[in-house]
Amino acid sequence: MIDVPSTTNATVVETTLGLTARILAFIDAPSAADFDALALDVHAYQYRHNPPYRRFVDRRGAAHLRSWTEIPAIPALAFKETALACAPAERIYESSGTTEGPARRARHHVPDVVLYRTAALTGFHRAVLPAGERRPFLVATPERASHPASSLGEMVSWLREAHDSGAAASFLAGGGFDLAGLARALDELDPTQPVVLVAVTAALLRLADHARSGRRRWQLPTGSLVIDTGGCKGYATDVLRTEILARYGEAFGVAPEQVVNEYGMTEMCSQLYARGLAPWQAPPWVRTLVCDPETGRVQPAGRAGLLRHFDLANLGSVMAVQTEDVGREVAGGIDLLGRAAHAETRGCSLLLAG
Repeated sequence: MIDVPSTTNATVVETTLGLTARILAFIDAPSAADFDALALDVHAYQYRHNPPYRRFVDRRGAAHLRSWTEIPAIPALAFKETALACAPAERIYESSGTTEGPARRARHHVPDVVLYRTAALTGFHRAVLPAGERRPFLVATPERASHPASSLGEMVSWLREAHDSGAAASFLAGGGFDLAGLARALDELDPTQPVVLVAVTAALLRLADHARSGRRRWQLPTGSLVIDTGGCKGYATDVLRTEILARYGEAFGVAPEQVVNEYGMTEMCSQLYARGLAPWQAPPWVRTLVCDPETGRVQPAGRAGLLRHFDLANLGSVMAVQTEDVGREVAGGIDLLGRAAHAETRGCSLLLAG
């Protein structure tokens, strides 16, 4: 058991506000030298105020931690079993629940949405589009209005509020994917105005199939971006990333460097991004280890294992999350390889299945 001092309610509030301020400051001006101490302080806070996580840590016997790499990571599946929260939630985000039904959704209890919003927007600005830049968005992902419990939907809505200079409605709403409507919108683009096409990967693959079968091809305006997420879940077959980029190039006239893939999960407030065939990169307030699935030990660079994320923006829940995503460390980031063989298929792209 970790030895932590007792706290009053006033101290809890002060500690929460103090850690929130430190994390927001780190996101604004990250310093690699400060990550370790901040991560250990976040872990101590979560040990005090998140009873299910404290029981998990005690069973692991993880006392006297010396580094953020030693912080016990809770399995992502635990978010389906219990409320992992340090305080009452301002918002509860839910996974799609498309594989096992609503009762088996992962639920992320987020006490302070400001941290999530700041991490999401700042990460996007660092990796994709600078703050303050506006252009029309074409969207075929969940959004807040159509999927109010979706963390992806919340994030996309924030991105539109910050960057969207257009007024196009979502092409993925309660009624499913409006393929014909998105095709018409692409037909009507102003060739002088760069756009941002944001969609789940399965939707874009279906649109590319539609273009190929109809012998159509769009040319997105110079400077446009395609942002996809969710992998091939909800599409008929798995498609290699190289082939996905080739299909986007054929259908939308974009080069690989104009395509950005977003990696996110309900259980995390931050995202990783990859441009073209480059590796996925985490923002400075997230660290990722590649771990042996049997021993839990960190794998050497280049060897595949399960991804373990440490997200400072998860202050109100659990910072350290053990996923069932397979990847390997490569120069410049993480090479994502898919899901573990035993893992559940999951993700908002499954809303397109059927």
